[in-house]
Amino acid sequence: MLKALFVINPSSGRQNFLESIEKIISRLIMEQIVNHIDVVYTKKQNDAREAVIDLHDGDYDFITAIGGDGTINEVISGIADGDSNIPIAIISAGTVNDFANYLNLPTEVEPFINMIKNFRTKKIDVGSINGKIFMNVVAGGIATDVGYNVSKEMKAMFGKAAYYVEGMKEIPKQFFKPFKLKIESEEYNDEAEYLLIMVTNSQSVGGYKQAAPLASVSDGMLDVLLLRKMEVFQVSELLFRFLAGDHINSPAIEYFQTKAIKITSLDDNEMSIDYDGEYYGTLPADIHILEGRINVIIPATENASTASSPFPIVQHILDQTQNQNKD
Repeated sequence: MLKALFVINPSSGRQNFLESIEKIISRLIMEQIVNHIDVVYTKKQNDAREAVIDLHDGDYDFITAIGGDGTINEVISGIADGDSNIPIAIISAGTVNDFANYLNLPTEVEPFINMIKNFRTKKIDVGSINGKIFMNVVAGGIATDVGYNVSKEMKAMFGKAAYYVEGMKEIPKQFFKPFKLKIESEEYNDEAEYLLIMVTNSQSVGGYKQAAPLASVSDGMLDVLLLRKMEVFQVSELLFRFLAGDHINSPAIEYFQTKAIKITSLDDNEMSIDYDGEYYGTLPADIHILEGRINVIIPATENASTASSPFPIVQHILDQTQNQNKD
C-alpha cells in the first residue's frame, strides 16, 4: 500500500471543500489504497514549499497539493528545487485553477479515488523566471495584475465573476499604455513597444482555455504571446479575433515557441510581472523551460480542455473602444 502527504491550504476557494478532502482521506484509508497519510495545513506564504522541498524519493509514494494556483505552485516549486521526484496529485480548490483545468484533474471524491487507484503519472515541464519556478504562466501588461488585486473575500464570494469585475475596471485604462521592451530569444528578437507579454506552459490562462492554443505541458517548449502597441481603430478587430479563438493570427500579435527568452525594459515605465497568479516583481525576466521535471498523477483518460471565452470582459472592452471612437 501507499504512503501519502496531503498539503492543504484551508483558506482556498470553495468554503466546503474540506469536507470533500476528509471523505477522500477516509476512503483512501478504509479501502486500503493508502495505509499512511500525513497532513500539513498551510498558514502563510511558502508553507507548502517548505513542506516538500527537503523530501527524498521513498519518503512518500505521492504528495497531494490542495488549494489554488498559488498553493499548487509552491508544492511544485518545492519538488522542482529539491532532490525528489515524488509524484504529485492535485486537487483544485481555488477560483481559476488554469493548470489543473488544462489537465482535467478531478475535484470530486470518486474520480480522485479512481485516479489514485490507477496511478498513472505524466512527466510535465515547468518554467523558471530568474530562478523561481512557475507551472503555468508568466505575464505582464494589460490585466495581468487583476489576479492579485482581487481580494480573497471577493474571490470567495463571487468566484470568477470577481475577476471579470476587476478586469472591467482596469483593462480599458491600460489598453493604450505600452511598455518599451527588448525581447531576446533564439526564435525572435526585437526592441519595440508592447501592451502585453505572456510566456506560458499550458494553453489555459486566466480562465481562457485557448489563450495559447499550441501549448503543451510536455513538449519541452514555452509558448510566447506578445501584443504590440496598437491604435484605437485596431482594437475591435483584435477582440473579435480573441472571441473567435483566432487571436494568434492577428497582425498585432507575435506568437512563437522557445526554450528560453529574456525580456528587459527599455524605459522608465516599469512592467509588473505576474507568475501563476501571484505578483513577482518587475523586469528584467530571464525565463527558460525545465523539461519533464515534475511527475503529476493524471486520470486514466487524460483529455486537454476545450475552448471557452471570457466574454464579459471582452464585450466591455469592445463597448469602451466604440465609445472612444465616437469621441
